[in-house]
This record gives sequence, C-alpha cells and structure tokens, in this order.
Amino acid sequence: MSLFYKMTSSSLKAFFRLLYDHEVIFQDALHLPSSQGAIIASNHLSFLDPPLMAASYPEEIAFFARSTLFTNPFFKLLISKLNAHPVGKGNDLSSLKLACKLIEEGKKILIFPEGTRSHDGKLCQFKRGIAILAQRTKAPIIPTYIHGTFDIWPKNQRFPSLFGKKTACVFGKPIFFDESTHKESDIIIRVQSEIAALQQWYVTRNKSS
Repeated sequence: MSLFYKMTSSSLKAFFRLLYDHEVIFQDALHLPSSQGAIIASNHLSFLDPPLMAASYPEEIAFFARSTLFTNPFFKLLISKLNAHPVGKGNDLSSLKLACKLIEEGKKILIFPEGTRSHDGKLCQFKRGIAILAQRTKAPIIPTYIHGTFDIWPKNQRFPSLFGKKTACVFGKPIFFDESTHKESDIIIRVQSEIAALQQWYVTRNKSS
C-alpha cells in the first residue's frame, strides 16, 4: 500500500467513525491472498461510497470514476494517486480491458454493478458489466453492502449531512465463478441476490440489537 493511499485511508476512517459511527463487518475471513485480484461488487447510494470503501477495506483498492472528474488537473492528480481510473459512458471497451488488466496484476477493484447511484436508496437492476468481467477474469467477487450513505448524501441533495447518521460496510463471502458455463444472467442474479441478502442481514441484525 502506497504511503499516500495509506494516509488518506486512515484519515477517511477517522472521519467516518467520528461523524457517522462507521462500522465494518466481514461475514467471512476473506481468505484471499493480498496478491490475488478480485472484484468488490457493491450497491451504490452516494458520492460517499468510494471514499467509504477506501476507509473500510484493509487493502488498497482500484476505483473507476466518470471521465468528467478528470478534467480538473488538481483533482485528476489527487484521485489518480488514489487509484482512480476514468470510465466513459455506455459500453466502454477500454475500461473493461483496464479492469481485466488490473485484476490480472493482482489488484482488488471496486465495481458498482448498478452503473449509477440509486435514486431512492433501493438496489437497482445490475448492468452486464459485472458478468462480463467475471467471465473474462474468473476472479472472485466479494459482494458488499453499503449502508447509510443515501441518507447522508442522496442524488437530489447538494451537500452531505453531518452527524446524526450511521454508516456501515458489510463484506460477504467471496463468490467464485470458475466454470466458463456460467451465463451472464446467472452471475448477475447471484451477485445481486448476495448483496440483497447482506442488506437484509444487516437490517435484521440492527432491529434485534
């Protein structure tokens, strides 16, 4: 882990713990070698999701951000040093190739299979990208549920709310798609179901506590 990433991650961790009592939960020990590439697949609620993930996952992560965020030279330099890579709209073949390359190099990459932020806080239908990436790389997929960021900073709100909210990241057991016979629809349904199950588990856990 680079020094800059480590310092930023530690600062973000302190920020989310102080303001939002952030909680990180691993339902599985994540027995994946640090050198093994993997796909972290998460629901997408807010602009806060990528920094929240950087503060939560114990290893360095590669991110994908819309290309318009790279137009400002200073901001481009900042997010590039935090492993962010530009992605275009629609079926961006170059982004897919880059994702495959990063995984082959042993990187953990963050993917939002919904393709955009949720407009109501609910899990939306997944795009094909997650299935194509899984088929091409055979990389394990770590289903992840993010909680709380929609209430803090939804799409229709200009600035995030401070304090009074709680955030959490729940990492599930890695899913392996080793066989090339898995259809795109099977992969999409499986990953989406796993993330929905993590959400249900977290909500039920908090109600009973």
